[in-house]
Amino acid sequence: MAVYSQVKHALYNNQDMNSLLEPIASDDMQQFCVEMMKRLDIQRKNESFCDVILDVGSGDGKARLKAHGNVLCAASPFFYSALTNDMKEKKDGVIRLEETNKTTMEKVLEFVYTGRVEVTQYDAFDLLETAEFFIIPSLKCAAGKFISQNLLTPSNCITLYYSAQRYQCPELQQKARNCIVENFVSVTGCEEFQNLSIEQVEEWISSDEIRVNEEEDVFKVITRWIEENKRKEQERFFELFRHVRIIYMSPTYVFNEVLSYPLVKGSETCTAFAQDAMKDVSTGTEECYFAQPPRICLKKFEDCLVGCGKEKLYGYVPTENRWYEMANYLSPKLFPFHMAACDGKLYVTGGTFNPHQSTIEEYNPSRNSWTRLNSYTSAIACILPAVVNFQGSLFVIGGKKEQQRNKEKGSNRVYKYSPDTDHWQVLASLRVGRSAICAVADRNSLYAIGGESNNERLDVVESYDPHRNSWHKHARTLEKKAHSFGAIFRGKVYVFGGFKSRQFDSCSSLIEMYDPDSNTWTGIESTGIPTWPFGVVSFKGDLFVLGWWRRHLTQNCSLKVYDVDSNEWKHEAVDPSKPNGFNLTNLAPIRIPRDILNECRAVPKEHL
Repeated sequence: MAVYSQVKHALYNNQDMNSLLEPIASDDMQQFCVEMMKRLDIQRKNESFCDVILDVGSGDGKARLKAHGNVLCAASPFFYSALTNDMKEKKDGVIRLEETNKTTMEKVLEFVYTGRVEVTQYDAFDLLETAEFFIIPSLKCAAGKFISQNLLTPSNCITLYYSAQRYQCPELQQKARNCIVENFVSVTGCEEFQNLSIEQVEEWISSDEIRVNEEEDVFKVITRWIEENKRKEQERFFELFRHVRIIYMSPTYVFNEVLSYPLVKGSETCTAFAQDAMKDVSTGTEECYFAQPPRICLKKFEDCLVGCGKEKLYGYVPTENRWYEMANYLSPKLFPFHMAACDGKLYVTGGTFNPHQSTIEEYNPSRNSWTRLNSYTSAIACILPAVVNFQGSLFVIGGKKEQQRNKEKGSNRVYKYSPDTDHWQVLASLRVGRSAICAVADRNSLYAIGGESNNERLDVVESYDPHRNSWHKHARTLEKKAHSFGAIFRGKVYVFGGFKSRQFDSCSSLIEMYDPDSNTWTGIESTGIPTWPFGVVSFKGDLFVLGWWRRHLTQNCSLKVYDVDSNEWKHEAVDPSKPNGFNLTNLAPIRIPRDILNECRAVPKEHL
């Protein structure tokens, strides 16, 4: 009792210290821990039982702060290492921190003992750096949160982004990145951006997320930066220039500004890069847009795959895994019929076995409407022709002229339609007339594969030479078949399905692959191949196949991706027209304005 009286008398004038004489009454574990740390902090402030001295600052700002070694070791691996190894700090009980000032260190100790600290604009950055040095993540997070909420601006976001990256502060780094992305054009005018390395600049301009008013802004950002760093970086200009998405720039701007810029004009590589991009656009094909999407802020279109139902068009957006109901045709379609995308529009022919009723309907995605192509006259019209887009023009190949389709010889006529002029041109005829041809094309090649004539299946393969306006034969397919579907993928031709006779159960189960370099066909046996393909498209680096797949003794129409490397099927998307009792046929890629798509009915997923 005598000891208790002496202690109480010594603490009589200190209310906080007096509280240490009372036991912790809380039975809540969290509250108990809080009270325990509160009492340790009281002891620290009164320098009671402190066994470590923190010698901070230098010169007039030098100070000595006392703390408990066990608390410091529990809170920070830095202090644990300093006080447990055989170092001078352990022996002396003194840790020298000349780079840390007194005010900052006092706040660090406050946080270590209480878990709370008041961060201000005057010490936020010091606390961030000190917390990283002492390895106290929670304090670093508190400082970073204050900076991101109160101090982050477009004028300092570049510095804060790389500081947060260096100090491993993910929340602050993300907030700084968002600020850079949202204010990209103005941020790039700051000195901070001009002082970035070429690798750092490349990181930003290659991003889909940067917000610009137009793609031309990206080119201006590059030229402004390169001119500030011209002497040392101009030879590496193409490393930045290659990230400009020229296909989304105004042709006038490309010709007047880009191609005339000295570092572009003086480089064959840069000039060819720009000219090739404009050539891709001028061909009228949309493969270049599918291969290289626009910046997200400039995205006004969705890259879709479309399939034809009996009465209407259906659009599939792979990024959403969702189907949309598009506009109805002018007249219902019966299988078989063909379609192709050309010059931003979709062309559908067939849907009838009467050549006198055969038409071509043109779908305009910017209006979500159909019109009849009146220039497609009876002189051209036929049934079962192949339709394909080649170098910006629509090719109608082969077909039949008579209703008695089982007995008639296939046509060898080939027509080329230019959408911009609404003009039809007769081209060199096929060397072998036929209908139900599988026609595939890319930027450089057009092939007419298989087909039928006089009720006979064919294995004929021809390619078209646009420079000589002539057709040339190639190695025959492994099987004789008609109504196949295929696409050119990575420079090789892939052909799926096709009927080997007039029987519906005669559809081929073999995938045939043609290598133009060796002029050879290879057969690929694949588990899970469709029992009846309806369309094949090379789209954004994948090979999409629409068709019937057998499942539990029933046939289901689905859209799947064929992986040519693993010879496997993946990513199933069920035919959306199934509730209407009609399967989709054909497949084509097309860009549809986002505003139009938003107005279309999305097929409920429970119907798929």
